[in-house]
Amino acid sequence: MIIPRPRKLAVLGGTVAYDPERVRLAPPDPDLGPEGYRLDVSPTAVDLTPGGDAGLFYARQTLALYGEALPLGTIEDRPKFPWRGLMLDVSRHFMPVDFVRRLIDLLALHKLNVLQLHLTDDQGWRLEIKRHPRLTEVSGEHYTHDDVRELVAYAAERFVRIVPEIGLPGHVQAALAAYPHLGNDPGRQLAVWDTWGISPHTLNLEESTITFFEEVLDEVIEIFPDEYVHVGGDECRPGEWERTPRAQERIRELGLPGAHAARTWITTRMAEHLRRRGRRLVYWHEKADGPRGATTMTWLDEQSGPLAALEGRDVVLAPHTRTYLDYPVEPEPGPFAPDRVLSLSHTYRFDPPPAPPGAEGRILGVQAQLWTEYMPTPADVERQAFPRLCAFAEVAWGSSGDYAGFLRRLDPHLARLAAQGVHVGPLIP
Repeated sequence: MIIPRPRKLAVLGGTVAYDPERVRLAPPDPDLGPEGYRLDVSPTAVDLTPGGDAGLFYARQTLALYGEALPLGTIEDRPKFPWRGLMLDVSRHFMPVDFVRRLIDLLALHKLNVLQLHLTDDQGWRLEIKRHPRLTEVSGEHYTHDDVRELVAYAAERFVRIVPEIGLPGHVQAALAAYPHLGNDPGRQLAVWDTWGISPHTLNLEESTITFFEEVLDEVIEIFPDEYVHVGGDECRPGEWERTPRAQERIRELGLPGAHAARTWITTRMAEHLRRRGRRLVYWHEKADGPRGATTMTWLDEQSGPLAALEGRDVVLAPHTRTYLDYPVEPEPGPFAPDRVLSLSHTYRFDPPPAPPGAEGRILGVQAQLWTEYMPTPADVERQAFPRLCAFAEVAWGSSGDYAGFLRRLDPHLARLAAQGVHVGPLIP
């Protein structure tokens, strides 16, 4: 068996070695869905029926992964969720283009189809913005427009979408280090933050700052063709807006109920701008006060997702207790609180809830996260991702449930990854 395992498998008994020459391609069957496929395996041939181009891609992967032990019978397979994602933080520690390309290959191998790149934060701005070049001049390593276009094309060939994240109005100290006039104290020269945690500095509430970030987003959508653009929106400290006379004046001018509402005002302006450009905003959900019509990622707990769907929001489920792969696999001394441990079994047993009856919003899918504060190298990222990303892939595909069976399939799968040079972390079931 393979990872993720097929959702429907009717076995006749016995196996046959996969031979590409014996595959007969049938016309697409729309009833299978664009990512679905059916394999009818006999001793002499394999009849492959795709639902669409992505389904054909996944079917061929399934055949190759079974290899010498392709089961005789019928496999009918399709994903449970259209959004099966992984977020990679390239701001805290920059990850080279070659590694991002390698990670795309690993996502495709596990039938994951979204790579969210966390491109900006307090500790670095990692995307070239030609209209505002100092954003990358003060942060050092970054991706050029050519880098992005190459990665987007590479991912598309493997049916992986790349969603860019430009964080605001908090987590912006790297931007303020480049352009102090974006902050609440324009005369203060900040440095790019060189520690972890959350910077207290935020964007100011001026129209010129809104225009600046509209220009940034315009350049982002020039090179990232995906429908979605993530703008962060989380962990925004309102202290500067509460203390700064000019911010208080703007809050009154805008008719906001207080400093706490400024975050939503800014993200709503970004959502409106993206909507005019034919794109959709995504943000990290903390309260029921995000932009209307935007897609929300619920990360604080497992209950927020269904509640956000009831509020009419489309939701990607990303609860930190199930999906933060930067958490250690067992309690250990270090920066993480005792409750911030994510074992392999706890990852596998994540049961994503559906949208409640009557909800106008949809549960689009699930996403795992790799925050890189404590992962300076690609090898560190791989060790944190694997083997837990294998478990998450079955959750995302919708074929999890048999943990003992998963463990039996995991050993040969990890051997396959190791043979490809993937750094695998400790296996602690």
